[in-house]
Amino acid sequence: MTLRLALPLAVTASLLCQAPRPNPPAYKPTDTELNTIRTKRTALEGRVSKLRAARADAALLADVEVYQKAIDWLLRYPEEFYNKTYVTHANTVLDRGLARAADLEAGRSPWAKQTGRAGRAYRSAVDGSLQPYGVSVPAGYDGSKPVRLDVVLHGRGATLSEVSFLAQQESIKPDAIPSDRIELHVFGRTNNAYRWSGETDVFEAIESVRSRYKVDGDRTVLRGFSMGGAGTWHIGLHYPDRWLAIEAGAGFTETKTYAKQTNLPPYAERPLRIYDAVEYAHNAVNVPAVGYGGDKDPQLRASENIRERLGQENLTNLRTLFLIGPDTEHRWHPDSKKQSDAFIDRLVPAGRQIPDKISFVTYTTRYNRCFWITVDALDRHYERTEVAGKRSGRTATLSTKNVARLTVEGVDSAELDGQTVKGSSFERRGGKWVPARGPVRGKRHGLQGPIDDAFLSAFAVVEPSGQAPQAAVDRMRQFAADYPKWLRGDVPTVRDTAVTREQAAARHLVLFGDPSSNRVLGRIAAKLPVRWDKSKIQVGARSFDAASHILVMICPNPEAPDRYVVLNSGHTFGEVEFRGTNALLFPRLGDYAVLDRSGAVVHAGLFDENWKAAE
Repeated sequence: MTLRLALPLAVTASLLCQAPRPNPPAYKPTDTELNTIRTKRTALEGRVSKLRAARADAALLADVEVYQKAIDWLLRYPEEFYNKTYVTHANTVLDRGLARAADLEAGRSPWAKQTGRAGRAYRSAVDGSLQPYGVSVPAGYDGSKPVRLDVVLHGRGATLSEVSFLAQQESIKPDAIPSDRIELHVFGRTNNAYRWSGETDVFEAIESVRSRYKVDGDRTVLRGFSMGGAGTWHIGLHYPDRWLAIEAGAGFTETKTYAKQTNLPPYAERPLRIYDAVEYAHNAVNVPAVGYGGDKDPQLRASENIRERLGQENLTNLRTLFLIGPDTEHRWHPDSKKQSDAFIDRLVPAGRQIPDKISFVTYTTRYNRCFWITVDALDRHYERTEVAGKRSGRTATLSTKNVARLTVEGVDSAELDGQTVKGSSFERRGGKWVPARGPVRGKRHGLQGPIDDAFLSAFAVVEPSGQAPQAAVDRMRQFAADYPKWLRGDVPTVRDTAVTREQAAARHLVLFGDPSSNRVLGRIAAKLPVRWDKSKIQVGARSFDAASHILVMICPNPEAPDRYVVLNSGHTFGEVEFRGTNALLFPRLGDYAVLDRSGAVVHAGLFDENWKAAE
């Protein structure tokens, strides 16, 4: 399988507003400036190639090669020379990359042990791209014992790029480095509010740090401001068992009001329940949380949404702190920040605790775990799903809502909704809880849709070898253009004639074309939940002329049931949404859609729990 690897991204340190803003004017480098950059870039590429041929350590090589990727992306998108400073950034990045290459050639990697601020990188499993991140390592760190880790999510930056992010990393003064923790500064694939592959980037960066530094998994804090605050609410409340605490400042927590979305069709509105953090406010019972906004900042509304929802649910024993900065616009008030820091610091000695009592809310099997319970299947996706109760010894007593299958760790039996059942994995059959049998069927974790869900983990686009409908070709080309610009990795591609079943088992396949033009699609067409042949597209009881329509869809791959197959779609939003507010990056087409040849939606919807279309 051919992987076209994308070049890394960069992030600015400033905490900027999330509102749409026009593209900044680009600076046009002089011929001399460009020649200098290209000459150094060619030299770096040559040294990287030699290191790869010499089988240099792959993780350390990523720390070198990411500097080349940064320059490649800058040259690919010259509009990202936002001002003359970016020429300086480019030279700084190239000089550091060349210095690291020389060190690695000599068998050294001093940046891997240095204290202070440094840029590092990893290769993403999503698309094979190199992705950068920054670390701040205190002067006293020697790796002898685990230390606290703070995961920092940056705000939206209109001039964010790999070169500005990497150039910044070693410019932080030592006295600005906290002495009691390592900080991970996540790049997040630029400005997407840590959604989709940006969400995956947070966890991949954490794993990279954990493989390189001795950090404490029970003393990991998630924090961010502005877009980073939105990401903190999103990731903190969807994954509430991962963190010692979360600190979210001034980031959006719902879509319809903030992004002025009205009259959304049901297949777009229902999945907002996986996108809007406010729907997961209840999960603050499981993680200490700080919400902040300035009293003159419209984005105070974000934390107020969470606070008000918690009040509506009459929850007790919350460990939450909601702060309002006096006479403050879109920034932290110093006194509020001190209060937040003190709140989190008090939690550090005890560390993250695994509770005996639990109360968890979700709307999807994508976000299905909280400490010792895992929701394996729902009665109906996008409806509120609840598990609450306690675990004592080798048994648990739990109440549930909208749960079809459940796993409880560390027990031999459980009382579920008043029924006592032996085992640790349970399912409801005929209205009664019984021990679960066999694998989970139907929609399940990581295989529940909607279409955009496929791009959180490894995928490959399968190009048709035959003559595909022009609408399918246009959508493939648009995805290949949008993805590297906005998600900072090239789309991995493979020809339909080259796909093996082993490759399909390793990644989601994104098939473009129709059953006659794409061989993989033709091979599996009869096994899909929607019928598509030469004459028609049949979705439930509705039928469409195949000559004038194409099908967009996600479902489990019939040849690799643990992976998706996606038809004729990348992300269901595009450049307009990426350039606008991050709140616009929500799913637009549900699980399936029939489009006419102009690309207009004529029918769309969500499959049921068994991947069947409504009649």
